[in-house]
Amino acid sequence: MSRDTVYFCPAHTTFGIKGNDENPVMAVVFYFGIYKESEQGHRSQLEEVSADELLWDEDHFTLSSPDRLNLTCRVIYDHFQSDDDFKKWRAQAEFHELLIEILSVSSSKSKGEKKQGLEQAKEYMDTHYNEELSIDQLARIAEVSPKYFGDIFKKTYGQSVMEYLAQVRMSRAKQLMLGSSRILKDVAHMVGYKDEFYFSRKFKKTFGVSPSAYIKKKKNRIAIYGSTSLLGFLMPLNVIPYAAPLHPKWSRYYYHTLGPDIPIHLDAYRVNHNKIANLEKLQSSEPELIISAQGLENWEKERLQQIAPLYELPPDSEGWQKQLRWLAHLLNRNQEAEQWIESFHARRLAFCRTNAETANGRTLLAVRLYHHQLELHRSPGMSEVLFDYLQFSSPKMLEHPGDDVSLSVEKIQQIDTDNIVLLVRQDSETLEYWRRLQSTPDWMLIPAVREGKLHLLSSYPWREYSPIALEYMMEESCRIFSGNRP
Repeated sequence: MSRDTVYFCPAHTTFGIKGNDENPVMAVVFYFGIYKESEQGHRSQLEEVSADELLWDEDHFTLSSPDRLNLTCRVIYDHFQSDDDFKKWRAQAEFHELLIEILSVSSSKSKGEKKQGLEQAKEYMDTHYNEELSIDQLARIAEVSPKYFGDIFKKTYGQSVMEYLAQVRMSRAKQLMLGSSRILKDVAHMVGYKDEFYFSRKFKKTFGVSPSAYIKKKKNRIAIYGSTSLLGFLMPLNVIPYAAPLHPKWSRYYYHTLGPDIPIHLDAYRVNHNKIANLEKLQSSEPELIISAQGLENWEKERLQQIAPLYELPPDSEGWQKQLRWLAHLLNRNQEAEQWIESFHARRLAFCRTNAETANGRTLLAVRLYHHQLELHRSPGMSEVLFDYLQFSSPKMLEHPGDDVSLSVEKIQQIDTDNIVLLVRQDSETLEYWRRLQSTPDWMLIPAVREGKLHLLSSYPWREYSPIALEYMMEESCRIFSGNRP
């Protein structure tokens, strides 16, 4: 212990101080609690909050002046021991000042920064799963203590750090086995296991079947045609297609995640814009079956059916779980589908619990900008996450909008809403109009814009409706709303 340092010991933990005749130890120990106001019906009351929720992650803080710290502690102690009520009150005021100084010099972060650090550690696991990773190492990336990191990770994502890392490794192993001809030893090393026999045992324990049996049973020459979002249904089933539409800009996530393991890349420019070229490339790849989304033209269907059996995913109106189960039945992946759905529900419950106060009766307006037109954005994935999971509500004047989805700046000004989320189409014409629009006085007069409650959304995942996209929407919602609560 250092004489210029304040040590923090949370409730339900212990500490010890030991000295000797040559080096006596004297310390001042403060016991205190922190309370916040909460609403209970129409009444408000005080409730105690945990240190992890409100204060800091480190357990000690070094102040600039040891002598002043020593003097402050002595003054607080003397005043608190006094029989004079005024001095007792003075002791509390002095302690508040000390607490403020500790907070000002500590390296603690805002909740938003903590969440960002947690996501950085999670992303690190997603890309460095083949390395030896420890809780201490990941906690350093998140810049929090190891214990806090382990606790908040499980609270946020519904599973422990090591459980998540094992899940990432096993999922990646399945992809490698199904999408290539690599030997088992190489697969084990590529996902972070030095011992291929240990990897085999862990794989069988996780999935109930050995790696070799899994490869023999599951490997198919599957092609995806049309929408890249179909990959968001194959990933939960641990299926890597032989051919799929991919593009480094228009499908960035899938391109970087699955691209190296998909042999045939179809053109993904603006959702199958180059149809003829894609059909010719697909025919040369000789797939066993083809999966597409709804909305194909008749001539496309006829051409695809000449190449291989064609299966169309059920429409979005039937819900992603029914779509996923349909696809799992087609590919004989029923067990994988049920495991993923069960795991997703656990993560969804953790997400809802962690963000229970995010909406809290507040309204949200979802808007899309396309060229020069503002309109309501009604994607099923966005509606599910923001309105069903987080329980935001639509502004009253838009509860029954009918078929009219067009908006104007003047109309948005009149809508009473606490938050606005905006998705700007990423083409040159729309981006140029958006650049001009946001600098106009009328736009800046929108209450949510003026109050900093306008949140820009990215095309992915917010325009896609798939199981994987929903997961990323939940993560994005945490980033958007937790740091700057609506």
